[in-house]
Amino acid sequence: MTARPGVAELLVAIARALKPLGCRWYVFGAQAVIFAGAVRSTADIDITVEDLPAQVLTKALRTAGFEIRTDIDGLADLIEHHRIIPMEHRSSGFQLDVVRAGPGLEEAMLDRATLRTVARVRVPFVSTNDLLVLKTLAGRPKDLEDIRALLQVSDEVDLAVVRARLKEVSLLVDDSTLRALFEVQVKATRRPTRLRRKPAGG
Repeated sequence: MTARPGVAELLVAIARALKPLGCRWYVFGAQAVIFAGAVRSTADIDITVEDLPAQVLTKALRTAGFEIRTDIDGLADLIEHHRIIPMEHRSSGFQLDVVRAGPGLEEAMLDRATLRTVARVRVPFVSTNDLLVLKTLAGRPKDLEDIRALLQVSDEVDLAVVRARLKEVSLLVDDSTLRALFEVQVKATRRPTRLRRKPAGG
């Protein structure tokens, strides 16, 4: 009996499936938190990909064992207008949300992706500084918990960079509370977070 693939195997399969397309992409969400060094329960996979047609992306990812989920109401609207393709791995049941990048913020984050080695394959992840921005923007209790965890354990965080990007995002989404929300998490960390070196990819 063949063992079900784990997250690392699925990330490698995704990387190999997308490679022929020559597109930029990155892993974000819970898996990005885990691979940045924070303790996190196993979760599904979220990726952002360059804005290619949905059918091109789904065809490529089908070679990695993923199929579009059909159990979601308003699936066509989700794919077309919200730019999210919900998929599921056939043999393992792992869910994969594929986000087609929009102009501006997500495009810039694609350019700053950080390569990490997963099972000897280089896989792009959203930079930790950008991950903190995304988590602040989401603002759910679990996202704020992830922020605190990353601030405590990651050597890739540059607070000045995060603050500058949050200022830009605040203007884009017209939400002046983002910077204050992030500062609350900084103050709540048990170990004071110092300014750190800026990693490759920022």
